[in-house]
Amino acid sequence: MIKPEISVCIPAYEMDGHGAGYLEILLQKLEEQDFRDFEVVVSDQSTDNRIEDMCNDWSDRLNIYHVWNREAPRQASANINHALDCAEGGILKVLFQDDYLCDRSCLAHVHQRFMETGCDWLLCGSGVVRDGDTIERAMVPSLNEKLHFGKNTVSSPSVLAIHRRCVERFDENLIWLMDVEFYKRLWEAKGEPEILPTTLVANRIHAYQVSNRVDRRLQARELDYVWRKYAAKSTTSGKLEYLKRRMKTIFST
Repeated sequence: MIKPEISVCIPAYEMDGHGAGYLEILLQKLEEQDFRDFEVVVSDQSTDNRIEDMCNDWSDRLNIYHVWNREAPRQASANINHALDCAEGGILKVLFQDDYLCDRSCLAHVHQRFMETGCDWLLCGSGVVRDGDTIERAMVPSLNEKLHFGKNTVSSPSVLAIHRRCVERFDENLIWLMDVEFYKRLWEAKGEPEILPTTLVANRIHAYQVSNRVDRRLQARELDYVWRKYAAKSTTSGKLEYLKRRMKTIFST
């Protein structure tokens, strides 16, 4: 069996009844991609069958695989790891179900850069969308010494692609800091990423996203966990970022 060049890896769940609708928009954008040698892997933690039904409806238009992941911890880190582990492509492109590719040449650009450079990981430009159409706040990803403590200058995991030789996976102890800690770990293990500055990914802002449900106790717990992992290796600016954010979990109202 010939394996695809790219696997688009999507962690999915019902998202208060909106998950299937967001996923359909994502799949529509994938269908429009100029680059065609890709598969779609949907790891599903839903309690209903709407995501599975959506994947079945699209199976004649996209090379799409629906895989259940109901037994794992119900969180994005475990769910995206399952999608990555089920993927067959040489390049693993992360894409969350409420985000989408806003440029039809996105996968072509990603593939070309991997082929030209032989890189291990890549980040692309992004923006946010509130109304399903207009892209705002264009952002070119960059790394910084405060990254793992929440100073996110990269954006969401949907801007990330890794080569399948990368064995690193998201830390399943994390929810709020799962993305920035992973970027930090890839940076340490693989060096600088390739950067595609063009806005290729739309990050949707909506009432049902996980970040709206993060409370101070979870923030404090995750900051302390990341501190224990990286205190010895963090720069002075990183340590100060930890202290600043940790104090906010105590004194913010």
